[in-house]
Amino acid sequence: MRSHRSVFSLALILLGVTNGFVVQDATSRTCKIGSLKSTATEVDSAVEDLLSFARKVGPVGSLATEEEQTKVVELATKLAEKRGISAPAKASLRGIHDLVYSAAPGGSSGRLFGPVYGKVTQDFLEDDVTFINAVKIGPVEISLQAEKIVKNDTTNIVKFKKSQVKAFGKTVVEKDINGGGVWKYLFMGEVQDADGNKKLLRVMETPSLFVIEQPIP
Repeated sequence: MRSHRSVFSLALILLGVTNGFVVQDATSRTCKIGSLKSTATEVDSAVEDLLSFARKVGPVGSLATEEEQTKVVELATKLAEKRGISAPAKASLRGIHDLVYSAAPGGSSGRLFGPVYGKVTQDFLEDDVTFINAVKIGPVEISLQAEKIVKNDTTNIVKFKKSQVKAFGKTVVEKDINGGGVWKYLFMGEVQDADGNKKLLRVMETPSLFVIEQPIP
């Protein structure tokens, strides 16, 4: 029983269940969603600048220098000035989305300890409400099931439902949980990177900055 409690405690730490993908920082650098009309070239350029640098210093922003973290915020601010999908919080999301960068100091970035971290994904289910945040480290997968609720055009309320730990594909611990947070969209849109790959890009504040992408077939 004690070992199960220890594993579940690890799950809470890794996922940052107190805040999850909605980690609340003591301070927040706020970007504003722009309303200016932008060409596809301008948007793609801003996207490439953000993605290339975020990949360079991410996905765990807390391991980057203060200067690098500040630059990611600046690039996100530049992209936020471009016109993305209108009412992003109301958009339908499906399938698996990959974390590119997280400024959250806790487990939302997949960080375990020191420089060790796992791969973080979000999997949106068919009901357009339920999603699963998951951290994979070797044979271990720690997941947090939650629901997203529309507050307004640019904001989602997130409510946690349960946490689960799997090892080698078998469930070790599963428990109902409470809590939640907020996603504030800075940008959301179908974009193209420098290699011509199309993807859905989401940039959000929770208030920690998150950059998340999903390849478009």
